[in-house]
Amino acid sequence: MASPDSSRMRIAIGSGPARALLDYHPVEGADCLLFYPGTMTGPRQYEIFLAALRRQGLSTAALHFTGHGDMPHHTGFSFNTLLQNALDAEACLWARGARRLAVCGHSQGAILTLAHAALSSRLAVALPIAGCYPQQEDAILLTRFARWRTQRPRIQELIHAAARRFPRLPVPLWAYLPLSRILAGGRGMRHCATRQRWTYPLAFLDSLFAAQVPEQARCPVHMLAAVNDALFTQDIIRNACARLQAPRKSLFWLPGGGHLAVLVPRMALTAARYAAACCAGAGLRLGR
Repeated sequence: MASPDSSRMRIAIGSGPARALLDYHPVEGADCLLFYPGTMTGPRQYEIFLAALRRQGLSTAALHFTGHGDMPHHTGFSFNTLLQNALDAEACLWARGARRLAVCGHSQGAILTLAHAALSSRLAVALPIAGCYPQQEDAILLTRFARWRTQRPRIQELIHAAARRFPRLPVPLWAYLPLSRILAGGRGMRHCATRQRWTYPLAFLDSLFAAQVPEQARCPVHMLAAVNDALFTQDIIRNACARLQAPRKSLFWLPGGGHLAVLVPRMALTAARYAAACCAGAGLRLGR
């Protein structure tokens, strides 16, 4: 199996309020997987998984979204801003001579992966890890608003009204997602806190909760999730997979690691091996 190329290219993409960065790590002779980090994180937090992908023979391009990772954190952004980052990253890789391209993301990045797969006609395969559709009824069970699931439209109205008045109000992660469920099952997890966000502007959360992601993908989609994910539970994942319409689709269960399974070395390797097999099946070249 290929040894990762130690060189890394950092590429500026987008313009104006949708500027972002792309960390491109080539592996000789390999096609590329474009990766989207999860909530409040950047590529630094996922280096264990990204390195495992490169060891399986894939070049990687990991995205620092607007307002995330090594980008300035003081700027405003919306769900559509992050989706534009994804489309700009794809365009950049085609312009740099990509032959075939896969897209993969974790958690919030998986939601963006599903959105990207619905919009792009050129992706070879999409690999969302622990993701769902924001509009599915049980998505509210991810949040601290689960007890009011029957009142979801009213909750969204209140969030929208508050976001119009206080768009930059910083909302910490624990205020809307239960940290105990995010961390459950993640024994052995390796986490880097460098350049991680700790809050989101309320206007972004409003845009995320209100997002309507098309459920018709234009490429094969292979979903991954951990059997013991206490946040994106098996029911939520299965419901998302059932809603998904794609030329081909599958659901692969990681045997452990919880919601942050791809930060646990053994689970990261398992996920990377499966991702590489799916990419090879979609015609991507693996480095040798």
